[in-house]
Formats: sequence, C-alpha cells, structure tokens
Amino acid sequence: MLDLSCLGLSTEDVRAYECCLKHPRSTAESTAEALGTEPGEAQAVLGRLTEFGLLRADEDGSLKAVDPVIGIERLVEQRFAELNDELRRVSSARGSISALAESFRQGSARDTPLDIERLTGLREIRERLDDLAFFAHNEVLGLQPGGAFEPEMIAACRPLDLRCLRRGLTLRTIVSREAVEDPLTLAYLREIVAQGAQVRYTDQSVERLIIYDGGLAVLPVDPADSARGALVVRQAGVVQGMVNLFEQVWAGARCVSGAGAAQETLSEAEREVLRMLCEVEKDEVGARRMGVSLRTFRRYVADLMTRLGASNRFQAAVIAKERGWL
Repeated sequence: MLDLSCLGLSTEDVRAYECCLKHPRSTAESTAEALGTEPGEAQAVLGRLTEFGLLRADEDGSLKAVDPVIGIERLVEQRFAELNDELRRVSSARGSISALAESFRQGSARDTPLDIERLTGLREIRERLDDLAFFAHNEVLGLQPGGAFEPEMIAACRPLDLRCLRRGLTLRTIVSREAVEDPLTLAYLREIVAQGAQVRYTDQSVERLIIYDGGLAVLPVDPADSARGALVVRQAGVVQGMVNLFEQVWAGARCVSGAGAAQETLSEAEREVLRMLCEVEKDEVGARRMGVSLRTFRRYVADLMTRLGASNRFQAAVIAKERGWL
C-alpha cells in the first residue's frame, strides 16, 4: 500500500483514490462496495479526496478522479510550500540569538567586563566548552600541559574533539612529552590524529589554553589550582597574544602521527622498554633498571606489542629491530 501520509492522506484515502482511478465516475455506493465499507464512510472519504483536489464532481453528480500527475503533484507542491514557510520561520529564530546572547553575557559577567566571563565549577566549564566547540567555525587551538590524560579527561574531550573534526574544523593541539609517553594518552591522541587532528608534543613548560577561531580564549583562573575556575576572554589584543604564543610553541614542537606512523612518535621511554626486552628476561629487572613501577613497565610492554603486532616479547624485539626502532 502506498504511503502518502506526508501529504495528509490516510491509508483509507489512498485506497479510495486508487479505486476511483480504476473505476471512473465513482459514487459513494460503488466505492463502498469496492472497499467493503458502509456508504456513509465511503462518502466521507470521497469528500476528503474532493477537498484535496484528487476528485471532482461531474454534472451528473458522479465523481471523477483527477490525473495523479496533476493531483498528487499539486499536493506535493503545496507541501513543499508549507515546509519552506516553516523553514523560514525556524531560520528567522536565529535572529534572536545575538540579543539573547548579549543578555546572557550581561547576566554572567556581573562584576567583570563584558569581554571577560568567569566560569566556576567543573560542570559549568565543560558545558561552556561544549557550547564554544559547537559554535566554532574554523579552528580550535589547544595547549594541554601536564603528563598523562586521566581516563575521565579523555572521556570528556573525545566527543568534543570528534564533533569538531566531523564538522570540518581544524583541530591543533600541543601536549607534553610525558603525555605521549603514556600508552593510554598516546592511543587517544593517535585516535584523533587518524580522524584529521594535528597533534604535537613539546618539552616546553606551557599553561592550559584553548582558542576558538582566533577570537576567543579559555584559560584557567589559576594555573596551579584548576578548582578556582576558568576565564573566557574576548579581548582582541589579549587573544592575539595567546595565538602568537601558541604558534611559537607549535613551530618548535614535534608531530604525533597516526597509528600508521608509529616510528615517528616512539618516545624515549618506549625505546628504553624495547632495549630492556632485548637485554633482560624478567619484567621486574627491566622496571628496576628504568626506575618505574612494574605495572607501568608492563603497560608499556603491552602497548608496544599491540603496535608491533607481536604475539610475544621476543617477537616484539625482533620486529622492532627490523623496523629500525632499536
């Protein structure tokens, strides 16, 4: 059965229309007989079809079906006109965003200038970052200081980063060397690189910073105490200075490549783990020589074996030598 509900026609309407197309000069009685309904019900359906312009009455009182090329096409055009009107009304709602956003900024800023917004609490910060990422148009720049990313941080960043990349934004991030030496963090960085992000790591000491479209920046109120909140800065001169700082650090940083180019991102700690695999037989000895915990050493080993596609540690050492990692 044809589904024309998008045009306002019910299943019963369509059945009756098809019956009228097959049997010209239909009446309520003939239609009721063909459909197996009562004449009163058939009369109501024929009345609706007449209102839709799919039937017209002849001089003798019988009903004649309108050619569907004309009748259905007319309904389609009417529906398109209605949808276009609805779309224009919905689109016009965007005109209110500026006025409402200004009211929001006035309410949020309070004791601070309108071009500086203070955020308090982790939840508020994450919600604001979500909004800023959603409305970014071109590029998001990020400085991520510190070492390994906590699983909670990765879980919070992943949807924001992937959504930006799916929308075609340029995503450039700078992390510390310690971050790429952590298997979990490195796996996440490779994940977003594979989706189009650009990630580099540096030995420089940097402060946390996110810049949206070169015109708005988010930074912590106190770099030493993230619990004190964050600032959203719109002052053009200040933000431009932050962009310049980012570009200077970016120019001197090293690339983190995707999974297909693991050799370029092999950290010094990972190289040391590979050397331990060749020199010692027990993990305890390797961990002690490197000055790390046994758990950390084994995590490095597991990550390297996965990247190398090795089924055991001896094979991992052989493959690493073949690739020139040692």
